[in-house]
Amino acid sequence: MNCDLSALLLWRRPPARSPWLRRLRRELGGERGSVSVWMITTALTMMLCVGLAVDLGGQVHAKQRTQAIAAEAARAGGQQLQAPPAVRGDAAVVDTTSAITAAKTYLAAVPDVTGTVTLASGGRVEVATRSVYATKILSMIGVTALPVTGHAEVEINRVLEGTPR
Repeated sequence: MNCDLSALLLWRRPPARSPWLRRLRRELGGERGSVSVWMITTALTMMLCVGLAVDLGGQVHAKQRTQAIAAEAARAGGQQLQAPPAVRGDAAVVDTTSAITAAKTYLAAVPDVTGTVTLASGGRVEVATRSVYATKILSMIGVTALPVTGHAEVEINRVLEGTPR
């Protein structure tokens, strides 16, 4: 079989057969490459939107986690009562040093969360937590971390048959 390579090298795209295709090519003759710019702009915008969705969703999850850790640390502190009045049923009084120690011990067990523990008037144990969410996608544009905080407080009440005493 004899193959003529010169015919392949000189091959051109066949002209548009339909009139509307010819008119479309004629009208868009000076627009070459404009679709590429539009596609790049759209792709970058979509990547930014996905990055915002992923990283802001991650920040919300981290916020919920720091809030839950604060609540559990406050609960651990609020369970530390002075034993004699509690056993007799006289009063539920927080043991100050044990409550602060228990809440701080709980916070120390969580490595990426820091916090403070305070005792407020009326036997309330208050815990404030802080952490940082490391971004996954927004770090490409320079936003590497988003701060998150949590807060919880526990009030100690003596309850008899569902009524605070």
